Amino acid sequence: MIESTNPHTIAQSKYDKQHTVRYGLKLNRETDADVIEWLGKQDSMQGAIKDLIRKAIAEE
Repeated sequence: MIESTNPHTIAQSKYDKQHTVRYGLKLNRETDADVIEWLGKQDSMQGAIKDLIRKAIAEE
């Protein structure tokens, strides 16, 4: 693996490591077709998912 020496890339990588977490979502084209279609219609998939999670949290 080649590491970048670009200062912006290094700074971004450091920020990401300290402040972010990444989750993956594996969807089945057959059984999750409705979810895939709905997500595809959203302006922001990440924003739509976070809105739904926050709504569920508020309802708890």
